[in-house]
Amino acid sequence: MKASAILLMAGSGSRFKKNYPKQFFKLFGLPIYLHTLKQFLKSACFHEIILCCPSDYVDTVKKETEQYQNIKVIPGGKTRQESSFNAINACNKDCEIVLIHDAVRPFISTEIIHNNLALAKKHKAVNTCIESTDTIVKISEKNTVENFPNRNYLMRGQTPQTFEYSLIRKAHLNALSKNITNATDDCQLVFMLNHPVHICKGDERNIKITTPFDLTIAKQLLQDLEISIKPSNLSFKDKKYILIGASGGIGQQVHALIEEGEGFVIPVSLNNSKYKMDLTKKEDIKSVLNIIHKKYGLVDGLINSAGLLHKSPLSTLTDSEIDNLISTNLTGVIYCCKFAKIKPKGHIINISSSSYAKGRKNHSIYSSSKAAIVNFTQALAEERADLYINAVAPQRTNTYMRKANFSNEDPKKLLSPKTVALQIVYLLKGQKSAKIIEINL
Repeated sequence: MKASAILLMAGSGSRFKKNYPKQFFKLFGLPIYLHTLKQFLKSACFHEIILCCPSDYVDTVKKETEQYQNIKVIPGGKTRQESSFNAINACNKDCEIVLIHDAVRPFISTEIIHNNLALAKKHKAVNTCIESTDTIVKISEKNTVENFPNRNYLMRGQTPQTFEYSLIRKAHLNALSKNITNATDDCQLVFMLNHPVHICKGDERNIKITTPFDLTIAKQLLQDLEISIKPSNLSFKDKKYILIGASGGIGQQVHALIEEGEGFVIPVSLNNSKYKMDLTKKEDIKSVLNIIHKKYGLVDGLINSAGLLHKSPLSTLTDSEIDNLISTNLTGVIYCCKFAKIKPKGHIINISSSSYAKGRKNHSIYSSSKAAIVNFTQALAEERADLYINAVAPQRTNTYMRKANFSNEDPKKLLSPKTVALQIVYLLKGQKSAKIIEINL
């Protein structure tokens, strides 16, 4: 069945406290609505996607979306209902299913889109909803609690809402005939026809960005975090990996696990007698990697496990210590990624730290370098679509480096290096990219 998608983005965003509509606020360099549009393009389910925006933004949206095919940009109306009806009327004549979504819900999943379309083919009207985890109260006009409805029969509505095209158009025409012009929901109009609306399970991540606080949540979600340690039976046989920082606690465990899986590790560290590398020296990095590639050719992956930490206020660090911290934790990693020669569909894994999310007292250079590693990894993943590139951000881990700086910590409250290594091995066997893998105790 031919399906059209409508992204409603004509609102003024009065609650957003900006001098322009929230759908045009940029998150990591892209307007919110473009993040949403990309999810729909990724789904490859629609013959057309209609963007219904404020009339004075039509030209801007057309320019920002000109690279994409089968996009229509139309002006919205004075109300959500009018905007929705304008977009419905703009659909192709052969449209059979129409999906309507808030453009400020950029975390819509392909699964929800697919489920909506499948259910709409069967039931003709679908509303995406999630269960309420809070107690719901009904209040009186005097602002007092009047009743406690049964939460088992209450859900929170999201979008998309998906319909048989002829049904939703009929519902809008019926509402207009009854002088209803400001409905805030398309399902309400179908419900007025006494037509049942089926429920599609939504997702807590499918938030609507309405207030500045929502932006804080959205920024975290857009980091594309994962917290997972999953087993994998895939073999490392005949695969070769360069392991930078092989003598460290995490590096040693990664080395052992890859070899247990019949893989081959090329260990590199400052203390290695065969492949000794000083991450503070660019030419040293280039030279060592050239020697490795002359002997082994292209490799299947690069794991950057080296790190350096000095627990000390910035004011007491020497210039040399600052330079070494930045070189070891950041610029050395960048040059390793630049000079390493990796097979197509190979891997780069850069180890960051839980401190990437917030600067830590007395190790400001370390934590800021680890934050930069995350940003660098995400950017490199977009540049190198031929590789799988990810960052691993473990919480406090029981390594030699950790114990040297925090000698009084309880080991039971620290991750084991093997736990971190298991996640790295899992990533090497998968096909993820541009992920930040947070590992917690």
